[in-house]
Amino acid sequence: MTGHGHDWIPTADPAMVELRDPLSQRAVGIVRPDEAELPGDFLIELETLVFQWEDTTTQASADAYLALRGAQERITILRGLSWLCALWAVVCETRLGKSADNIIRDLDYRGGRRVIRNADQARLWESLTQRVRLGALAALTEDPRAVAAYRVACTEPAGIAADLIRHTLIHLDGFSQDMQRHGLSARGLAAGVVTNTRADAGPRERLCFRPAHSF
Repeated sequence: MTGHGHDWIPTADPAMVELRDPLSQRAVGIVRPDEAELPGDFLIELETLVFQWEDTTTQASADAYLALRGAQERITILRGLSWLCALWAVVCETRLGKSADNIIRDLDYRGGRRVIRNADQARLWESLTQRVRLGALAALTEDPRAVAAYRVACTEPAGIAADLIRHTLIHLDGFSQDMQRHGLSARGLAAGVVTNTRADAGPRERLCFRPAHSF
């Protein structure tokens, strides 16, 4: 048992684990990303950073870490955050029965970090939010068109990556709170995937996320 109300079940594929929700009797298969693209240690580090940033007492330390990242590192961070968002969505799918892609498309944030004082700020907020959704959908589906579009969304206009990281963290903050309201915890899910799978030596041959199914 994970403490999230889910069980980690080994599969015949050592790179894949099945996450089962005993309350809903639904499960989802999760394949570990390629180590060359998103190393397991990095995903665990990034998951820790997300919750460090959410906490007002440790947010300054997280911001300092992010400020030191170079342009390419920021793109990798964005891809990792998108993978985390997709992971949380498939876990929610097992509990709620709502498809992960629709959970991502409905992703929004209405908390205290949403500060909009004029029309320009409203347009910027919506533009960044659409990029967050695009990144999570690209991670979920691995559709080449979505992946390519998100790559552009992370780099154009120049310097957008830093703002997009912060905006993604805001949405992940709201998402984790939504999960708590449904009796789910996002904390430790990435670490659970890494702990319960083995990194493949070669390129990954299967998508990271499968649709939820009954068991």
